[in-house]
Amino acid sequence: MALNREVLILRMVLFMALIGLSVSNFISTEVFQTERSGRSLAEMHCPVDFKHKNYKILTSKCKAPKYYGRLCCPAFKEFACPFSDVLNAVDKNDSASIMFDYIDFYGKYPPGLFFTKCVEGSFGLRCPDA
Repeated sequence: MALNREVLILRMVLFMALIGLSVSNFISTEVFQTERSGRSLAEMHCPVDFKHKNYKILTSKCKAPKYYGRLCCPAFKEFACPFSDVLNAVDKNDSASIMFDYIDFYGKYPPGLFFTKCVEGSFGLRCPDA
């Protein structure tokens, strides 16, 4: 009986993973949970040049001392959603870590701000349809 339950749970996890891979109009929760690798930004790989992106989309709307989700989350979506495919490829590149390093550099945001305020369910952050 326990084996059947374990098989069912495994199938459900695999099913959810496959659904997650097929849904490209989300930014995965994995993106928000990327840990710093200890490498410098110069050693990290990303096909997007986050160093030279315009962070005013975020910094002009999401401000200290009170980070309101109603202001920060739409700004984060506006900035990050165009790169959702690259950001969701956490096993292929360091884009999410690099992006959050630059967001922190330009915005001085508290760690986990966008994860705690903006995640919209089990898939992560829903991006507007392209």
